[in-house]
Amino acid sequence: MQRPPRDNGTAGEGVALLIFVAILSLVMYSLFIAPSYASGQMARAGMNRITDSVVADGGVTGYSDLPGALGPVEVENAHPVPSALGAVQIPLRLASVRLSWQAGTGADLGNATVTFTGPSGTETIQREQGTVLRKPAWSIVQKGSTLPGQDANSNDLLEPNERFVLFVYPSRPLPPGSPFIIRIGIPGENPVVISRSVPESVAPVMNLG
Repeated sequence: MQRPPRDNGTAGEGVALLIFVAILSLVMYSLFIAPSYASGQMARAGMNRITDSVVADGGVTGYSDLPGALGPVEVENAHPVPSALGAVQIPLRLASVRLSWQAGTGADLGNATVTFTGPSGTETIQREQGTVLRKPAWSIVQKGSTLPGQDANSNDLLEPNERFVLFVYPSRPLPPGSPFIIRIGIPGENPVVISRSVPESVAPVMNLG
């Protein structure tokens, strides 16, 4: 009894079909699935960056150039100019509200670079952590929470739901009407830029908006 001859054409067509399907799958993955996944990951990272950017939390406060207590800060000022702006206080927070996040993450304000630009030029101000500030200096003077019944921890990472207050004390007092810019550069974050002008009438405490 003779065996029926093999249908080589049908077998070849099956192999060719399998190869075609495999190639098509690779093409579809490379053209659509992989880019879509990568784009989604990038979009998510970009959205996290936007929603977690550091922003001013409320009004900026100015202080006249006086010695002693300026808000929550004690300063040493041997040559005060009461008719000029002496210091600026800036509250900061992250532009997000979260119930949970990865511990140890946040905006590293402890390593921030603060520059102050006024009529006399731009200076980089060094951070000081003493109990009495001397010109020029900047410091984190308060740490709290944006949520009731909570508080910030002791580190210098500005985390979701936390609120830090920065005190910036430039070298030279600014006369009335002077524009100024404070730039707070934070590692891995977009810089915070505060642009204001000294009021025409300088008071010991001023709401700069």
